[in-house]
Amino acid sequence: MKPIIGITADMDDNIYKLKQDYVSAVEKSDGLPLILAPTEDVSRIADLIDGLLLPGGDDLLPEYYGESVPLGKLKFVKKERSDFEIATLKEIARRQKPVLAICYGMQLVNVAFGGSLYHDIEMQVKGAINHKEGQHKIKIDGTFFSIFNIPQFAISNPQFINSSHHQAIKRLADGFETFAVSEDGIIEGFYKKDYQFFICVQWHPERIFYDKLSLGIFETFIKHAKG
Repeated sequence: MKPIIGITADMDDNIYKLKQDYVSAVEKSDGLPLILAPTEDVSRIADLIDGLLLPGGDDLLPEYYGESVPLGKLKFVKKERSDFEIATLKEIARRQKPVLAICYGMQLVNVAFGGSLYHDIEMQVKGAINHKEGQHKIKIDGTFFSIFNIPQFAISNPQFINSSHHQAIKRLADGFETFAVSEDGIIEGFYKKDYQFFICVQWHPERIFYDKLSLGIFETFIKHAKG
């Protein structure tokens, strides 16, 4: 049977929404996508799904990482969404079920476990490259592939990835290890140690599903969810 992959939805006034690419990537990897809207019964959701996909979104409120004054022009994700995602994430983590977090999802994981963020890369990171749009290179730690049994064939190092974010990891939460960084030192990928599959990436693998790295991450995620 195909594993059920819960994907959290974004919120826009009274509308729930999710980009189709996330659903398509799960389906192409042989998973069954289930779109999740905020609810108080996160324990039952965590029991129901076989893996959790935290997708992209806007900016997290600074209060999540112990700060009060926003820097730069920020557009905040609704607190109802991020509260639900953090609660669901922690229930999933207790059950040791697979997690894949993308862009905003990666930032949410970091603050949920005690890390912090740069509010705006351009304002706070001297010499930073353009992360808001286009592509740039990342350097990947080769041991990452063997830890999660992700196929490494035909993957170059450095690797080109897409980029559409203006916030980034400042202090990485305890219990996680970096496996990918950009040329300016920004963390582009990390994973949770001693966990079957818990991978967070700053780029959008669902948008470039034809490349080996993105395909390998999604297929391995679904494989672990089956197990």
